Amino acid sequence: VQNYKYIEEIRLQLQIQEDENNAHNFTIKTEGCSIPAMNPFDVGIKEFVHFPKSLKECDKRNETLLKRNRTHIWINKDEIVLNDELKNNIDSLICCYKSFFMPESIVNIKLPFVDDRVKYESCINFSDAIEVKNEFVRVTCNVGEICVHDEFFIFALKKDYHEHNGVKEISRNKTAYNVLFIGLDAVSRLNFHRTMPKTLAYLQNKGAVSLDGFNKVGDNTFPNMIPMLLGISSKELQKTCLPHRKAAFDNCPFIWEWFKQAGYYTAFGEDGSRLRAFNYDGAGFIDAPTDYYLHTFMKEAEKNSGNNKDIFSYLCMHDKYFYKVLLDYVADLTFTLSDKKLFGFFWEFSMTHDYLNYPMIMDDDYASVFTVLERSKYLDDTVVFLVSDHGMRWGGIRLTKQGRLEERLPFAFILLPRSFRDNYSDAYDNLKLNGQRLTTPFDIHATMLDLIDMENIRDEKIFTRKQESYGDKRSISLFLPVPSNRTCESAEINEHWCTCNEERSISKDDPYVIVASTYLIEHFNEILSDYPQCARLRIGEIIEALEIVVKPSNNEIDLRVITVVLRSKPGDGIFEGTLRHVNGAWSISGTVSRLNLYGDQGRCMPDLRLRLYCYCDFL
Repeated sequence: VQNYKYIEEIRLQLQIQEDENNAHNFTIKTEGCSIPAMNPFDVGIKEFVHFPKSLKECDKRNETLLKRNRTHIWINKDEIVLNDELKNNIDSLICCYKSFFMPESIVNIKLPFVDDRVKYESCINFSDAIEVKNEFVRVTCNVGEICVHDEFFIFALKKDYHEHNGVKEISRNKTAYNVLFIGLDAVSRLNFHRTMPKTLAYLQNKGAVSLDGFNKVGDNTFPNMIPMLLGISSKELQKTCLPHRKAAFDNCPFIWEWFKQAGYYTAFGEDGSRLRAFNYDGAGFIDAPTDYYLHTFMKEAEKNSGNNKDIFSYLCMHDKYFYKVLLDYVADLTFTLSDKKLFGFFWEFSMTHDYLNYPMIMDDDYASVFTVLERSKYLDDTVVFLVSDHGMRWGGIRLTKQGRLEERLPFAFILLPRSFRDNYSDAYDNLKLNGQRLTTPFDIHATMLDLIDMENIRDEKIFTRKQESYGDKRSISLFLPVPSNRTCESAEINEHWCTCNEERSISKDDPYVIVASTYLIEHFNEILSDYPQCARLRIGEIIEALEIVVKPSNNEIDLRVITVVLRSKPGDGIFEGTLRHVNGAWSISGTVSRLNLYGDQGRCMPDLRLRLYCYCDFL
């Protein structure tokens, strides 16, 4: 009953808006790009939408033993839950306060990731309360020799401003806005509408601009996050700052470096460590990249107190979901730095990475944190980016036509304060216009760059910049009008990810489809040829075939672009690839997608990038 009422409530809220969009048959329609309209509760996908009643609660043992505020931790003796023997010795309860941090020196060079190093300070015992003077704290409590509690705490303490290359903290007299980037992994625009209606309603009521034509540029998180944070593609990292895969990211020109140079405090945090963006298939950071960096805390908390593991991630730290730990930290940090300027980049993946409907669990908390920031007046001086990287990449919904489009169209909202709209009206008007244009993660980077110096977006400056030739650039600030004739090609969106192109179903028995599928499976075998532990793959079934309508360039003869979905044997891997046949030869366009989870099938493959293709021969 709860599930039915929840879904019906969302359906009613969205019906009028989506009916209006569907009446025009397009999500966006411009000279260069037409994205089909979609209904969040289309008959083809509604079977996949349900309240996640199977989600387990966090471990709530001894949740009342310790309490905290922003400055102290204390023992809540009146509500301690202990057995009778321990209760009789409650007066001997002693707690040990240990702070920890990432040390500057690297002692253990054999660590898998260089920023996994950690150092704990000596224990400080207390039996009542203790003042907090450290960011990251672990408290263990004993009755005699028996440990009865072990808990991690994170605090957003005020730090002295650290000058960067002699640049002092930004003057309070200079016009500037905080920039708060909040990311949710793997949530499409329509799934955000379906699963987070309260957060959506808040954003809409406050006039946030939705980028309805926001198209991803890569398969997973990394190739979509890199353009937002650096303004380059993930393939360009090697020439820019990452000479090899095991190099650290310290020399890369992240967006927060530019905000540091403008006198901002900076912060970067994710709600876990197992799927963190710069360590999953990279070396991480040698030094903390920002003034506030949460990896050390999340790594230790996940390792020692993580519970409720669900596929890839631990969902909980003690009795609290990890996403809520991150949200509470964001609220605390904005309170601590309320009189400073902050660039903060925060990314959630623990709940949304693996399950389509888990965002429903988070809706109240995200809506609540925005209300808290509004009541504290923090949003009066803050530009908020609420963005995802892509939609759900696997599962039943991904095998539907709408699921394929949703995966390529993540949500993106930009919330501007009233003073911004009044004082930078041309930039604001352009942003609203761009809500119905083709946009990408590269544009998010260009937009954030414009916020470093507000002189860049005064009305007279916007007028001058509009006269310049920028329409064919890969990165366009959303404070400028994105050209209506922008195409996937000019925005550097690969054909495999482009949602603008017309598609036509073709027979699975079409000779071109059979040859394309064979080429794809042989491509897998070729890239796995150096790994004899992986079984040789063959076509089990051709599930679907689509022809993409594209305009050939001058030197392309007999161009056909075909997307095939096939099941491989052994292992039953489901793959989707886009292939080009031009001038008599086949090639793969972009990245191949795997549409079902592969679990331990590829555990014998050392290269994480190839694990999705490998079926270990000894299974």
